[in-house]
Amino acid sequence: MNNKKLIQQYINNFRRHLAPHLRPSIGLTCKVFPAQESGAILEFSIGSEISNTDEFLPSTQTVSGALSGISQRAFGGNLGGFRFGGTNVVMEDNRIILIKGEDDPKYWSDKAASADVTRILSPRSGDGK
Repeated sequence: MNNKKLIQQYINNFRRHLAPHLRPSIGLTCKVFPAQESGAILEFSIGSEISNTDEFLPSTQTVSGALSGISQRAFGGNLGGFRFGGTNVVMEDNRIILIKGEDDPKYWSDKAASADVTRILSPRSGDGK
């Protein structure tokens, strides 16, 4: 996904949907790892007194290639063999990592941002809640 404008709109919408659930002093930075083939990874860091800033990093060939440049514990081994579709969510420490494997605008819309926030805030099914 190399449409910087669409990515930025998604980030802004994601923040807008998440903000009502955060204390006023909590900020959300975003590092964007775009992929040339399709998709991108959005690494949101959440914390007290963090300013809402965005950083677009150089494109990698694939989303799995971008994933290898991110410190994370969810996936290991040869990441080149991973193929991602839709939106995948990884939450570690003070970060939300969204792995968006497709360029289809439906995954980058305001509706998608709202749905992604809902997925993050809702308890997982099967955990007894």
